[in-house]
Amino acid sequence: MPPPSYITDPLPPPQLSQVAAQGFASGALRFGTISFATHFLLNRSTPVYRGLTIQFKVFLQISAMILGGCIFAEKRVAEFNEGIRRQRRAVDRSRRAWEEEREVREMVERRIAAEERAQKKASPAGDGDGGVGK
Repeated sequence: MPPPSYITDPLPPPQLSQVAAQGFASGALRFGTISFATHFLLNRSTPVYRGLTIQFKVFLQISAMILGGCIFAEKRVAEFNEGIRRQRRAVDRSRRAWEEEREVREMVERRIAAEERAQKKASPAGDGDGGVGK
């Protein structure tokens, strides 16, 4: 990754916080669902878990939800950043292709113009020489 002095746009895009929030909500919901299912299973089968205080059980549930939220928020932000990079690379490739095509067209136009100038110079001289030989 280039050093920060070479980065042209250091500020994150405005959609990034929305993407991160959606990822956090998705992860918290997924991990929360798994955590609640685990809570019900452990509550039925394990006397050690049943002996824990309500506060600690809530702490475990919230911890799982926060962990899932952070993991999925990071994942979504990374996917969003990769999408932005892919889009910028595609635009850059397209720009380079158009520049190359423009250069080729300019080169062809210069060649055609040079040939036309050469024909114009040769054409009047050829007509004058043909009349002298008669």
